[in-house]
Amino acid sequence: MIGLARPDIQMTNLNYYLHDDPRLPLAWAPWFSHEYITYFSVQASDQIMSLPPVPVKPKPDFENNNWPVGPKHVDLYKEISSENRKLPLLSSYSYAERNGKYSAVPPENTTIEPWKILVIYTTEPDLNPDCDLYLHPYQKITGGSHGWRHMQFRVLGKKFGIATESFHIHWSLAHKAFQNNNDYWGWRYLSRCTHYLADLGNPFHVYAVPPWFLIRNLFSSNKLFQVLSAVHQSYEIYAERRFRERFLPFQEALMQGASVGLNEDRDVKNEINAYRHRAATRMKSIFYYFLDEFGQELIDAFGQMSQNSHLDAAAQTNLCSKDASDVIFKDRHLSSLVYLDHVTVDILSDVGRMLGLLLKTFSSREFSARKN
Repeated sequence: MIGLARPDIQMTNLNYYLHDDPRLPLAWAPWFSHEYITYFSVQASDQIMSLPPVPVKPKPDFENNNWPVGPKHVDLYKEISSENRKLPLLSSYSYAERNGKYSAVPPENTTIEPWKILVIYTTEPDLNPDCDLYLHPYQKITGGSHGWRHMQFRVLGKKFGIATESFHIHWSLAHKAFQNNNDYWGWRYLSRCTHYLADLGNPFHVYAVPPWFLIRNLFSSNKLFQVLSAVHQSYEIYAERRFRERFLPFQEALMQGASVGLNEDRDVKNEINAYRHRAATRMKSIFYYFLDEFGQELIDAFGQMSQNSHLDAAAQTNLCSKDASDVIFKDRHLSSLVYLDHVTVDILSDVGRMLGLLLKTFSSREFSARKN
């Protein structure tokens, strides 16, 4: 595990906590876990935080033909936004619903700092780019094409999901955009890349189900689907709520982890397999902890989940998020969060380190020559 005790690493002083950062318009809020994760990791890099604004440009036309985009996806540009609502911080669950409206056309004569690009576009992969696609006969196991690109695990000797490939694809797109002097889309592809890298550190994205639980429920596919979806989504609801409650240990874990990565002489791509394995080893204990501590009450919150729904699993679980949050954060359950806090700090420290390695690669390789 990546611990927090590194007295030789000095964390960047941080005056804000994302959702109260005056440098980020309210129209871009409310914020979700991937944005908090990227925000705190980026704050640890003085080099990226000091980069000058880049001009907003249209998307380059070198998309990978072997990597189709979901038919409902539209590239929105948040640089031009108008505030039209104020959603409540603790009870907003839809990545698509924000406080503002955004342009579907690249704004002219507009610039934006790279660190802001990294933060505000990191949730894009959880919208429509990976949805409503047919990618593989096994994608039903991951809840659809979205899960196929965001998860990667083995069950009964078979591999399911391509999250590592998702990371590599967007790493390459970012690198190519920088090479073609489209710095804006270089950072925007890199923002998406941070999303897949963080997913690879989430235990529920890289380990599907404890073997004995699978064996006991092998012939109850609906129950298996409901329970696995419930625990996976509940862990993400818990983490997101903690971020929104300004839970400082999460901030500290990410910033210090990122500081470690920024100061290591390692290649992020060579570290991914070991990173994914560390995340996988943490899944079983969290899985059974949710079942033991929150029980049937939590599973019932996901009663509308169905394998036969026209919606993929991610969309279905979002509809259950409020009821699940009400269960997890009941007063009588608050003491149960201490264990989850502890294990999640370790997870986020590891995620921060990997993001630090990634950010170091691009901040040095793509900009050192130009700035000198």
